[in-house]
Amino acid sequence: MTATNMKAQYFSQRKLLVKGFSVIELMVVVAIVTIVLAAILTQLDQVQQRATAEQGKVDDFQQARAFFDQVYNDTRQIGYPNVRNFDVSVGSWQSTLANDHRLAIGLVKVTSTQLEFQGDVDGTGNVSVVSYMLNGSGTCTTCLERAQVAKVNGDAVTGQTDLTSSYGVQVQNVANTTSIFTAFDSAGNSITLPIDVDSNAATIPTVRLIRINVRVANPQSIDPKTGQHLEADFGGAVQIANCSMATTGLTVNGLQLTCQ
Repeated sequence: MTATNMKAQYFSQRKLLVKGFSVIELMVVVAIVTIVLAAILTQLDQVQQRATAEQGKVDDFQQARAFFDQVYNDTRQIGYPNVRNFDVSVGSWQSTLANDHRLAIGLVKVTSTQLEFQGDVDGTGNVSVVSYMLNGSGTCTTCLERAQVAKVNGDAVTGQTDLTSSYGVQVQNVANTTSIFTAFDSAGNSITLPIDVDSNAATIPTVRLIRINVRVANPQSIDPKTGQHLEADFGGAVQIANCSMATTGLTVNGLQLTCQ
């Protein structure tokens, strides 16, 4: 074998030794890597979705807790101050005492989606009109909102300041938009709603318990497995000392008053 032939054979063998992967082999490797990455990315996406859903549930819980705390604090002052706190025989008062801005009439209205009452809710000695209402502002059909304005001289139902512009959001993404509030008397009997102090003066003073149920369906809280919105139910009951300046109850200074 000549030197030239030996050299040629050497380079031929070297080419065989350094030969790379075939196209098919590369495609198989790429396919395997793609499958593995897809599985990893799917798991990461599910973890991220779950984290987002859990954060949404936490947000829902926090806003619901703040809402119930606010309701409990407000309702403690329903119907105060009233005629028991003043000598209405002295000074100038509205001919219908319940219409005087210094006196809280108590519960004004209860419907399945609204709770309205009067009382000194901020401890200033001034009577406020407070309302919790679904879509009270007319701008958010799934928002439970709160409004508070100073009471003025006038009828509790028809003669007070329009609350529409005073509503602020308390709970968003409310799912049960037709049944939030229910009312019960001292014996635990359910009271048919709606009622208000003008149309149902004999019924309003009998309310002793108001049950509140809020179901929240946050659009950011989605179950990664089912794809459905996660819902959270929040409920509570407010037992009230209903001092109602309505037409039934105890007679004080010639005015019917109910307090327990």
